[in-house]
Amino acid sequence: MATISTGPIENTAVSGVRPTQQVTVKIDNRDSLNVSSILIQGYNLTVTRTLYVSELLTVAPDEVLTRNYFADLDAYEFVFTTGGTAAEQTEVSVWGKNAAGQLVTAHRLVFAELVGDEDRAVAGSVNRIYVANFNSNSVTVINGATGGVIDTIPVGVNPAGVAVNPLTNRIYVANLNSNNVSVIDGATHMVMATVPAGSGAGAAAVNTATNAIYVANFNDNTITVIDGLTNTVVTTIIPAGGSPFPTGIGVNSLTNTIYVAEFNSDIVTVIDGATNTVITQIPVQVNPFRVGVNPLTNRIYVSNFTSNTVSVIDGATNTVITNVPVGTTPAELGVNVSTNAIYVPNRDTDNVSVIGGLTNTVITTIPVGNNPNGAGANPLTNRIYITNQDDNTVSVIDGVTQAVISVIPVGARPFSVGVNP
Repeated sequence: MATISTGPIENTAVSGVRPTQQVTVKIDNRDSLNVSSILIQGYNLTVTRTLYVSELLTVAPDEVLTRNYFADLDAYEFVFTTGGTAAEQTEVSVWGKNAAGQLVTAHRLVFAELVGDEDRAVAGSVNRIYVANFNSNSVTVINGATGGVIDTIPVGVNPAGVAVNPLTNRIYVANLNSNNVSVIDGATHMVMATVPAGSGAGAAAVNTATNAIYVANFNDNTITVIDGLTNTVVTTIIPAGGSPFPTGIGVNSLTNTIYVAEFNSDIVTVIDGATNTVITQIPVQVNPFRVGVNPLTNRIYVSNFTSNTVSVIDGATNTVITNVPVGTTPAELGVNVSTNAIYVPNRDTDNVSVIGGLTNTVITTIPVGNNPNGAGANPLTNRIYITNQDDNTVSVIDGVTQAVISVIPVGARPFSVGVNP
């Protein structure tokens, strides 16, 4: 998966007329065998950054698609995220047009201009892996290209959840026993803000479309919603009564829907991101722990800690399709949207179950280190990162061979992992 952006485009009116009235986007899949997907997001930048275009397209081999979007705005930006097997062979160009349909030269961006002169295979790639070290109170930063540790960032007490917004290059770390979220600038590796959350902030997820961050607070049974622009708390959501113990959270940015695993209630609460209200609650199996989401298929994956299964939820109907048996004590879920494979570390069997998203069956099991918990996938490089809590290491899995290709030492008790592709 690659993410590219036009950057902010100024479109101020001249003699009362804005130069560009319409944006034409051309998408070209140059792979003759494989399909790609592309998420097109348009933002109105006139006053605040407001999403006004969100369209997901499937591009067949050798297919060229054209889309036209309204652009009679003072300023705008378009962001394109490609996925699928042919992601690296899919090119995009953007053309501003005036009211007569003529090209606006200043508002024309072709693929080489969008990604620069670097290798297309890493267009828009950051390839950084962020590992929350629970007992070290730190985040280890790994260079995905070299496998080397490039930095260690002090954060709050007992970091237990990591979420990444690749569009803003911000990393959000939920600190369980300091009840806050460390916001890391991915460019400088500095903590740029510390945002208060609820008691037991232990999991985080990002909505890239709205730049909202959702934090599951284990102890006070709430969800904190943070504005990624201002790094302030917008609201607090109570997902259910009693003591549900929310331990996992995931977001589908395409549908603006949030999914919360409630460990003590054996349910997943579904929240509408537009209103921050509960839509419904879905019964799953015993002790749902963490949540993974594939926005391209609208499938949600929930690890059931005690049942030793993964519940597969259809996001369109909010119903469980099936429960997939995995290893003992399944933990986080790493979803590779390019290959539609789901990686589930099993704590007590020291391995990773790989679920095929098409068949909802385990296609292989990969031995890793001791007490694996965290999982993250880079869909651009097809590498998967598993944290081994008792070894203080990260196992790197090749998604093609489904084998461990390296082991990286990190901090004490690595618990969670986030990936910026």
